[in-house]
Amino acid sequence: MSDQLTIILSIIALLFTLAAIYLLAHSFFSERKKIAEEKTLAMEGVLSRSEITSIITSYMARIGRDGQFSLIYIDLDKFGDFVNAFGQNESEKILEKIVKNMEFALPKGIKISRLQNDEFLVFLTMDYDRTEAVDLANKLKSAINRSIKLFGDTTINATGSIAIAFYPAHGNTLKDLLDSLKIATYIIKKNGGNNIRVYSDEMSDEGGEHIEYYYQIKHAIQHREFQLYYHPMIDVVNKELYGVEALIRWNHPEHGLLSPFKFLGIMEQSGDIQWIGLWGLETLIKTFQELRQEFPKRMIYFSMNLSPKQLMNESLPVDFQKILKKYRMNADFIILEIIEFAVFEKQENIFMNLKKLKEMGFKIAIDGFGLDYATLSKVEQLDIDIIKLDNEFLKEEESYMKAKFATLLVEFAKKNDYQVICEVIETKEMLEEAKNYNIEVMQGFYFSKPLSAEALKGYIGTEAWKNE
Repeated sequence: MSDQLTIILSIIALLFTLAAIYLLAHSFFSERKKIAEEKTLAMEGVLSRSEITSIITSYMARIGRDGQFSLIYIDLDKFGDFVNAFGQNESEKILEKIVKNMEFALPKGIKISRLQNDEFLVFLTMDYDRTEAVDLANKLKSAINRSIKLFGDTTINATGSIAIAFYPAHGNTLKDLLDSLKIATYIIKKNGGNNIRVYSDEMSDEGGEHIEYYYQIKHAIQHREFQLYYHPMIDVVNKELYGVEALIRWNHPEHGLLSPFKFLGIMEQSGDIQWIGLWGLETLIKTFQELRQEFPKRMIYFSMNLSPKQLMNESLPVDFQKILKKYRMNADFIILEIIEFAVFEKQENIFMNLKKLKEMGFKIAIDGFGLDYATLSKVEQLDIDIIKLDNEFLKEEESYMKAKFATLLVEFAKKNDYQVICEVIETKEMLEEAKNYNIEVMQGFYFSKPLSAEALKGYIGTEAWKNE
């Protein structure tokens, strides 16, 4: 054997050894992480995920395909609201009380297991038929709904989405059964939560591809996978940075950076959209304060979007006030962008929340092309500050009426001292055309793509917009 071949074989052997060491190390640390996570979820008298998995898989091996059993999956609704209101430690105590109530509803010998923070599983052997499983699910629902006393006269009421699956009809493996349960839970959440559903095959079509993200979102919140990017808004007359719009992105471990179109709709249905609003404001304030330290002479507006569903939440102004107080921040340089203006017409609590937010100092912006002639008068009642337009009226192929309405809207804004911002400026020609409408502040890829907080510092430091 030649020396060259010996060296090659030695390198191959070394690579195999390194690969084996890597796999062993990866397995070791993954197992340690799993054990650590289970310790944080541990509750007295409640089975861990690995314990219930072992019990169910052993039972499946024993009974084979001819046997049957039931699984009941409990996913508490909007439990993040309790965490936001009372903190992590207090919300864990609330959870313990909810679990105690559920345990009282369980037959003797049946244990509840904790899979995730607010997700639980109950395993019923073949001793319990399908009717009994549904009856038990109803008892668990009533147990979750029971009022819980916290301190003084303060009580809270929780709700849960409860799914039921049967072996082997809804899955031949534990993974398949859990997938079926997750799909059924997703459908319940999509329709408002606080309900019970037995899985059916038709649900797979109804759930679609969103089910994959629905359960990953909870993991993403816990592991801080969301981040804000900032899209510059430029005052083209004075050649200055007017502000930035905060845009949420999901830094998905497998699919990379995901746009909000992939997940915001799901978060609306699950209630996690409320978390996004609070996290978004807090993150935005941190970035604002960092930039003020680095660039003390610059007055930059920070804008964030709020959906109608967020605005319908009565606690929103109070929650925002708490965050402002926490960071000793006033709201004068924060813009709240309101989309889909047309749906506000019948939502009195939205108007009330906007009024409270305005009184706190926030500036209010609305999407101009959510307006029409009939709703322009309602804008004056709202005491807004900014109207945002997209680039539709700048395109040659668009109708004369769109351009005419844009002219009317800009004149209306000037008359009422509203700022007009034109979005989606993509070319020099669009910029010049927007100038013809006397629009001074613009936003779009012509100036910059959305930037991370770190990249935004560089953009401001070099005054990159002056190069355009």
